[in-house]
Amino acid sequence: MPPREIRTRLAEKVRVRRERKWYGHPPVVGTQSAADLIGNCLKLVPGAKPDQLQRLKTERPEEHAQLVTAATIRAEAVLAGEWEILGFPVDVNNTVDWMADPRTDFVFPRQFYADMSLYEIGNGVDVKYVWELGRHQFLVELARGWRFGGQQQCAARARELLLDWIDNNRQYEGVHWTSALELAMRGISWIWTIATLADWDGWQPGDFELITRSLREQAEYIEHHLSYYSSPYNHLVGEAAGLYLIGCALSGTPGAERWQQLGHRVLNEQGPRQFYDDGFCVEQATGYHYYTLGFMSLALVAARDQGQPIKSLEPVVQNAFRAGLAFRQPGGRWPAIGDVDSARAIPVHHDDFWEFDSLCVLGAVLFEDPKLLLSENTFSEEAYWLFGCDAQKFTAADANELPFTATVLPESGYTIAAAEQDWICFDAGPLGDGLHADATPSTAHGHADALQILFRHQGRDILVDPGMPFYFGDDAWVGHFRSAGAHNTIDVDGIEMAKRAGRLAWSHVAPRPHLDARLADDVWLMRGRAEWGAGTTVERNILAIPGQGMWVADRITTDQPRSITWNWQMGEERSLPQVWTNGLDMTTSEQPAVEESPVGWFAPGYGVHQQGRRIQCQSPATDKSLVVTFYGDNPLPLDVRVGDLTVSCPLDGTEATGFAVDENGDEVIWRVEIDGQQVTYTAGESNAGQTALEGVGAWCVTKTVEQLSSVS
Repeated sequence: MPPREIRTRLAEKVRVRRERKWYGHPPVVGTQSAADLIGNCLKLVPGAKPDQLQRLKTERPEEHAQLVTAATIRAEAVLAGEWEILGFPVDVNNTVDWMADPRTDFVFPRQFYADMSLYEIGNGVDVKYVWELGRHQFLVELARGWRFGGQQQCAARARELLLDWIDNNRQYEGVHWTSALELAMRGISWIWTIATLADWDGWQPGDFELITRSLREQAEYIEHHLSYYSSPYNHLVGEAAGLYLIGCALSGTPGAERWQQLGHRVLNEQGPRQFYDDGFCVEQATGYHYYTLGFMSLALVAARDQGQPIKSLEPVVQNAFRAGLAFRQPGGRWPAIGDVDSARAIPVHHDDFWEFDSLCVLGAVLFEDPKLLLSENTFSEEAYWLFGCDAQKFTAADANELPFTATVLPESGYTIAAAEQDWICFDAGPLGDGLHADATPSTAHGHADALQILFRHQGRDILVDPGMPFYFGDDAWVGHFRSAGAHNTIDVDGIEMAKRAGRLAWSHVAPRPHLDARLADDVWLMRGRAEWGAGTTVERNILAIPGQGMWVADRITTDQPRSITWNWQMGEERSLPQVWTNGLDMTTSEQPAVEESPVGWFAPGYGVHQQGRRIQCQSPATDKSLVVTFYGDNPLPLDVRVGDLTVSCPLDGTEATGFAVDENGDEVIWRVEIDGQQVTYTAGESNAGQTALEGVGAWCVTKTVEQLSSVS
């Protein structure tokens, strides 16, 4: 363990001892005037200022009406007891037991936070639900209900709930003091609530004394419990951002400048480490990518306003916004790659968690980058609240409408391409940053999904990622959703790409796969090669032709007889894939979702799962095997050679490929008949040909076209 880590962990243990002494007798902390706190909060949420709202109503009436409608619907849902927290409706319009899991009614004890058991409680208890309740993002929705609809009940209830939490959650006591990230998110929610209710006349004498005192207590906790080593990813960034914002809100009071400086320093040092050089997050999870970007955006906007721009982070965040946009599917949703807890860092609710258009627009405004604009969505609620009417600087005319997009992210290992109604994402990257090849366990949000393919064809989801339903429910379900069996990849009997070392931890992680890719508007060629154990190599080759379909050629080399399993998680496609082999005895089974098993289920968000379907193809294999699988509406006659193995995929039942055996194991040849022409793509490191295709790796790709003779 490095000396710095030893010092940090020892300091935290000493701090916990002090907090145990203070528990029940906390030190007296200073407060702040109502006017100062409200003014500071308005600086952090300028869109809440009355003059900005009036400008929006006058200058952009359509966007103003959009905000009014959204705010009214959300606030009414909260007041009606129909507000959903992680897929579960929660009634916060009556007495709220802040210590109770709303799903199971299990009550966490009122005791010193460090003595609490949070996770392995059983009976379906999930601490995330009580934490989510304590994040108070629904208070912001109530505040907006008053701001746009004038409903006194909304503002009064927001005030009542905020003060009730303070009254029932004294410093260091209970579940809401067990995670610094939760305190940071709650602080952000309070800042946005106060800003939105800035000119409400229902505040009472003494309210802001209680609020500022609690904010100071929570800032003190965050300061001394930053997740440097326990969770140095979204947790650490979120804590630093929350600490910085609370410091800004309490500006002028003792300790506030120190919190700003610490938050600024942590973001400056740790922020760039959250992303690979290609821009995607090191946690290998799309949900956490945008969660992290939300925290960083809040901090960057505030730091600019304070005259303290976080210069090292600005280009990193802009690059991360661009990388995230690459994953957007036709139709406007993002794939559910990796873990997810359905969290948004910025307190703006979205009915569809997997729609991040508004955050892309926020990135466009933040960096004045029209490449992040979407022609169909140029208004962002997040951008409005953070920039006021100055956010309305772009229109649809500024967006770039591209018929074809191709992105290769070499460090995170993703290849993504889209053309009209077809879209593909191929994963040949690591499981996550900081994982170990030995028995050392490490918590990570990446799944065992190496060589996974996600595929949309003609506007339909064909191969999908099933997502993640929960962290603390049935462990068999948690293990399945993070395993290769829940992804569109290959299982080799006796070989694992990683071992589970706890609910969200991995050990014995295999080396990252090697990625090659070449992409054009009419063809997408990809290859991932993985070593998943001594004597076993899995090489996945992909040929996708937009409008036609996708062929996957998997070459498996083993040092002993093994059983090979292909897992396919099916979306809207209902037909079985077409499969050709080099003589393997292949069996195919269809596995619909049933209640007693996690197989076949899909999780569109945390706490939610829907019935789906998995298809498995299995075969014994020895030495070298080649299997070709087709998905799409328009199969074409095709031959493929991967090194010295060939397979023919004809439409008329013939077998011969016409390929000569070649000992060059690096070469891949696809030969396909299209519109009376024989088109051949040859890819390999030793190929002397040139390619104009975009991509990564040492591949050279040549394309040759021959006219087939017509038959009279």
